[in-house]
Amino acid sequence: MPQSGSSATVSRVIWVGRVVGFCIFVAAFFLPAVREVTKPGASAADSISGWFCASITLMNSFDFAVWRSKDLLAVLSGWINPLILLYLVLLIWPKLVWPRRIVAAAVVAFMFATWIYFAIAPLVPLIGHVLWIVGALMILAGEVFGRAPASAG
Repeated sequence: MPQSGSSATVSRVIWVGRVVGFCIFVAAFFLPAVREVTKPGASAADSISGWFCASITLMNSFDFAVWRSKDLLAVLSGWINPLILLYLVLLIWPKLVWPRRIVAAAVVAFMFATWIYFAIAPLVPLIGHVLWIVGALMILAGEVFGRAPASAG
């Protein structure tokens, strides 16, 4: 009996973590996400909000010239948002473990693509980007900690 109690606690913690992560993820869209690196002697660059970054990267997904440039990395970062939504939909069916894990792995890989793009572009991540990543990782954390086994009762 104690094991089922701990399983329920783990499931609840994962669920709460995902809900809080989703709230953080959504809030990040309304915060400054990035800005260009300021050159010495130049005025500070304007920041770009998360929702604007998301819209630009998704629109550029349909520009195939972008797919042959360094901006492909930015496009991949824009696909994190739809993949997170797909991941949340896949949570409805507990048996879809492998598709969820594939989506989660793609999200993490696209996060790395984002950071590589920041180094190449060069862009500076701001609080919106940091919270966006934290929120996404909180949503995906349940895959790392695993699901509680279903009770036989």
